[in-house]
Amino acid sequence: MNMRIDDIWRLKERFLALLDQKADEQVYQDFIEKNTPLVPREFVQNHGIYMDLVLRKLSLSSDYTPDFCYLSKSSDDWNIVLIEIEKPQSRYFRDSSTRFHPDFQAALEQITHWRAWFSIPANFNGFVNGTLGTIRGAKRENPCKIKYVLVHGRRAEAEGNDIRNGLIRGMERDDFQIMSYDSLVEDLSSHRELYLGVKKNEYIEILSNKYISEPLFIYLPPSYLRITDELRRSTLDHKNSWQFLSSLSPHRYDLDERLPQIAIIPDIKTF
Repeated sequence: MNMRIDDIWRLKERFLALLDQKADEQVYQDFIEKNTPLVPREFVQNHGIYMDLVLRKLSLSSDYTPDFCYLSKSSDDWNIVLIEIEKPQSRYFRDSSTRFHPDFQAALEQITHWRAWFSIPANFNGFVNGTLGTIRGAKRENPCKIKYVLVHGRRAEAEGNDIRNGLIRGMERDDFQIMSYDSLVEDLSSHRELYLGVKKNEYIEILSNKYISEPLFIYLPPSYLRITDELRRSTLDHKNSWQFLSSLSPHRYDLDERLPQIAIIPDIKTF
């Protein structure tokens, strides 16, 4: 579901004020997790973000862990979007020059390491068919493309400077986009809220307490989900918006059967 206009303005003001505080990176990670319309929407295809689900800290390996990951599909293929966020105070350039700052060089190097890791077929196949296989479900035979997003620094550092802007844009690729923190508050009216999930070995924990949409509960096996009791109650409160009818009875919904089968996770940090 999309945000109301007054909520959008409040979120924008709060986030921009937080950026000026120059806090640790985790502060911004936590804020985005609590306010998922701020999650970048780069490389989203015509079917939107799959199941309205974004995963936090999904490990590629012991060395590589993107801050966020989501899937987006078309009729033909999947985009698997990996997002790395740096600090708002991370620099693009050295002082007043056009030479890249070590902050930016290190961030670019990290994306290069991810791309190199995926260039090994065993890593690619293990991730898309193993780690994400159940999530992709019935459409898992469709090809996958890995996409990368870097959120880095503030817009003011290159604003009005064509050379600096060109140098930043010159580092982008067909599979890689660079965004400033300021750009996360643009076009929020078109950004749906998302479920925030944590991928475990055998299931996904949904940390969100608020019902957003139905497909998450329909496309994934109930045994593959863990939800909070607050989300269970919120889902029941939105029964008038359920759409998927049960195959067992024309007078019941799929969620009537599925929701009681989903395990409730104990009290943890939720959103």
